[in-house]
Amino acid sequence: MSTNLIDSTTLFLEGNTEFYVPKNSLTQIPPPRTPVFFNTMAKFKRDLLISIFNSHASQSGHKLTFSDTLSGVGATGIRLANESEYVKKIYFNDANINASELLQTSITHNNLDSTTEVSINEAHKFLSNFTNRDVRFDFIDLDPFGSPIQYVDSAVRALKINGVLSLTATDGAVLCGVYPKVCLRKYGSLSLNTEYFNETALRILIFSLASISSHYELGIKPLFCHTDKHYIQAYVQITDSISDTENRIGFIGHCSTCQNRVISELPILSCNLCSSNNKIAGPLWIGDIFDKSFLNIAINNTDDSNLVKLYRNAISESSLPPLYYVTDTISQNLKISSFPVETILSKLKENNFLSSKTILHSTGFRTDANVEEINSILSKTSTSNI
Repeated sequence: MSTNLIDSTTLFLEGNTEFYVPKNSLTQIPPPRTPVFFNTMAKFKRDLLISIFNSHASQSGHKLTFSDTLSGVGATGIRLANESEYVKKIYFNDANINASELLQTSITHNNLDSTTEVSINEAHKFLSNFTNRDVRFDFIDLDPFGSPIQYVDSAVRALKINGVLSLTATDGAVLCGVYPKVCLRKYGSLSLNTEYFNETALRILIFSLASISSHYELGIKPLFCHTDKHYIQAYVQITDSISDTENRIGFIGHCSTCQNRVISELPILSCNLCSSNNKIAGPLWIGDIFDKSFLNIAINNTDDSNLVKLYRNAISESSLPPLYYVTDTISQNLKISSFPVETILSKLKENNFLSSKTILHSTGFRTDANVEEINSILSKTSTSNI
């Protein structure tokens, strides 16, 4: 490693692993891209990826290959190589030569040379080296600046059947409805700005993957999805059955008058409750975004209490309809004081409706009740509390 790069870096401990990072990434917000990008705030995301990787590997019965496609300092791959018992080989790639120097130093520090390989290449060219059936990856992570969609076709061709693709998008304004025309251009879908914006964003991201995969007669199976303030993430298994995608592409119809929302394979232009015009989002994924059986495996493969709680909450909402509700939004529309989520869930249960919290919003919930039924229950509850 060059003297200038050595002077600008420091050893950093995350999880059970030490690796080298630029000093300025620990002091500047947001962290700079030079000499190499590293974000300390993404620790939970890396914890989650390691857990998902281990859970997928435990099902396969053998060690797996992993592509840290846009690796930066290589935090994800270094931690995975050092902390997982299921790693066969980690392939790092970044076009930044400083990244490769820093990576190699971290690899040597952790004695990981035998299970790692470092490449300096543009991501498409790197992935194109692994399209032959016998060298494809078991697990690919795509975590770029902005949208991952430009790399998805290359990743699908470099992934084994039943392999897992981790997609991270940080262009939230595009996916969440601030720039719907840009979303249509980039993802082939119109976005919509509603209180459940991040779920719409996830479903658009998954749809784009499904659309690209279908070019190769491949299907998809979402395992787990997650959002945070600055990113949207989906873990999706690529299958050899296009039927896994059929009947799972459709549209959202959202009524801005009464806030009713519907999911359907074809656009529904008018509200079935108040007959007002619906705003339309899509096409997008209308199938499941959590795989209950996989999450049960994930729970058994981690001792991280935060991840276990996250998985259990996802399981509880996995069988409920798409498009969650937010307590504050409902209360504002009804002009009543906001209720805690637990109170709303209790009242819905009393009225024989299914409901659950959602991991996608701190004050959100899912239910099989429609907005008219929710409003009626909360209005009566508010009146009885006066």
